[in-house]
Amino acid sequence: MAFYAFYVALYAQIAVGITFMPLWLKAQGLSETTIGTCMAAAAIIAVVVNPLVGTFADRTRLNKAILVTLVICAAFAMLALTTASGVFLVALVFLIYRTLTSPLVPLAESILIANLTAYRLDFGQVRAWGSASVVATTLLCGFLVDWFDTRVILYLLLVILLAQIVTSNGLPARARLAQPAITTRAILRALRNRGFLLLLGSAAISQACHGVFYAFSTFRWLEAGHSTSAIGIFWSIGVGVEIVAFVFGKRITARLSPGKIILIACVAGMLRWGVFGLSADLAPTLVVQFLQGATLGLAQTGVASYMRQNMAPEFLSSATGVYYASAGLFAALAILVGAYLYPFSSSYVFFFTALLCALATIAAALMVHEDKRGDEGGPAPF
Repeated sequence: MAFYAFYVALYAQIAVGITFMPLWLKAQGLSETTIGTCMAAAAIIAVVVNPLVGTFADRTRLNKAILVTLVICAAFAMLALTTASGVFLVALVFLIYRTLTSPLVPLAESILIANLTAYRLDFGQVRAWGSASVVATTLLCGFLVDWFDTRVILYLLLVILLAQIVTSNGLPARARLAQPAITTRAILRALRNRGFLLLLGSAAISQACHGVFYAFSTFRWLEAGHSTSAIGIFWSIGVGVEIVAFVFGKRITARLSPGKIILIACVAGMLRWGVFGLSADLAPTLVVQFLQGATLGLAQTGVASYMRQNMAPEFLSSATGVYYASAGLFAALAILVGAYLYPFSSSYVFFFTALLCALATIAAALMVHEDKRGDEGGPAPF
């Protein structure tokens, strides 16, 4: 149960951060463009931090210790954020907080994937608990903000970070089997695999579009006249469908290759962001949120399946770190573009992400072709 408990706490933090943190930043005097720039800066920082943390974890095998240390430091950063004032100081402390929390998901996933067999776990089932946590936390936070004000967002995040510290104690330190020492050169050689590069060009770009959605969707929904509690419900619908995708993830990966799963996710992304660009009214929003099962649930299932099939345990932290860093880089660039498109029209932001998903679809199609080559000639050596 340790993984389930930690994933509940981990994704509760993500839920509040991506859904309502922009509202708190706006309440501190930051404009939508400034908030978008901060989000992009945080993603750029993650591009540097995530691979460094992942490589350090692979070389030292101190995954759990690193994760716990980051969570404790993030809790102190959140405490500092409750007392920060002024646009510059708020933005600075927020970026510190995001720097500390950005490696948590790749670190947690590297520990989980390395221990799936030893603990007889299914990635989709564990990840579904995280998604269920997003539903509950988003609904709770939406109503709390309506009842009180945006200050409750920080206090809720602080409680969640403390819960992460407690639940992380039950996680295993690393894979159960000891691995030989590896070098940075060996890690880089492993990550130059053609299939992995196509994964970055497809799934990472597709997931970067979610970063734009997280940065601007709340403002677009408010612009359309929806309340924060309604926005919480919208998020819960999307995550509810996402949970279904994760629950059936094992059956999906048994029938489809990682490339095919990611291809479906990328095509769904073109449709999802295109619809949201056209309208943020109730009916289109429901369509958009139901597609989250594919754009996020299937995409992450496909990525986890690829990592498990193609990456040796000693490279998992590095591989997941590079993957999330690449997604962060693409997200940073997309959010920066979105920040400058938003003042003209919020619709343009999501038409742009639909275009990005079209490019990701091409890479995913090439990945499917690569899967077929692997089936015919065996996996490519690292």
